Amino acid sequence: MSQVSALSDSIAGAGSEIAGLASQVARMYFDREMTKVEIAASLGISRYRVARLLSSARQQGLVRIEFRDIPAQDRELARGIEERWGLDLCVVTSDRPAGLAAGPSLPRLAAAVIGELIADDEVIGIAWGSTLAAVVAELQPRSVPGIHVVQLAGSSRSVERIRNPGELARVLAERLGAAHHPLFAPAFVESRALRDALLREPEIHATTELFGRVTLGLIGIGAYAGGRRSSSSLVHSKALGDRDLAALLKAGAVGDLVLYPFDGEGRFVAESLTDRAVAVTLEQLVAIPRLIAIAGGAAKSVAIEGALSTGAIDILITDQSAATRLLADHSPGSR
Repeated sequence: MSQVSALSDSIAGAGSEIAGLASQVARMYFDREMTKVEIAASLGISRYRVARLLSSARQQGLVRIEFRDIPAQDRELARGIEERWGLDLCVVTSDRPAGLAAGPSLPRLAAAVIGELIADDEVIGIAWGSTLAAVVAELQPRSVPGIHVVQLAGSSRSVERIRNPGELARVLAERLGAAHHPLFAPAFVESRALRDALLREPEIHATTELFGRVTLGLIGIGAYAGGRRSSSSLVHSKALGDRDLAALLKAGAVGDLVLYPFDGEGRFVAESLTDRAVAVTLEQLVAIPRLIAIAGGAAKSVAIEGALSTGAIDILITDQSAATRLLADHSPGSR
């Protein structure tokens, strides 16, 4: 046998041995769920070599990693929205609803994402709305140490029970085994002086003093399609009178976050109205470290764009229908 042939056979043999060891290391790591340190100790090799063997296993196709998103996600659209609006995270369900409204997979996806983001000792603030109600209903019950759930806004007796912010906060707290902090107050009162007096009441103050400690906020995005047909809990609750609503539309409002209306450019409007709001202040809302907005459906795309333009939102969970329209409006030649 020639020296070249012997060398060739030696290299082939060594490659086979390396592949065999890489395969075994991959099984120990992925199948038996051993750590790299445990594998290194078991085989008498360095942790660095374990890492190299795992990398080799992937490169040689001995291990194939496949991501299966349930519900299915559109990561390309999500990345485009993250880059366009500077979000920390965007998650887009690829289950496109048949109509203009959000489909049923959006609450399931949102619940799955939010469930993974909740940590021990979290102070969670929650607003109101039908989308949030659906998300809370999809959250898997669990017990998380030290969690507090805070109602972010007052309510109205006209809000149906399932969408009432007090009820949403109570159910969320129950599902997480958390302390519940309700806000026993209307969403709006007659004057700023009355609002300030209410905030001094001990039962109300006990909740509002937690607003500045919220670490994770859950909100929907209200959309004003025009008049009482708007997709906004603030409108449907009748917390606003017809005169107030007319003033909002005149000011160019396209949607709202909690109780705060904004226009298409992301400017908050109608200060005289929001001065009477019994809720987390706008400054406190914007300061929440992780403010998560959940909204979908093509009909809400204008409101979602305005909400993103406020700069308040850190994480958006939406659907393919809304995401496609959002990015289409900002593609070259779209204007």
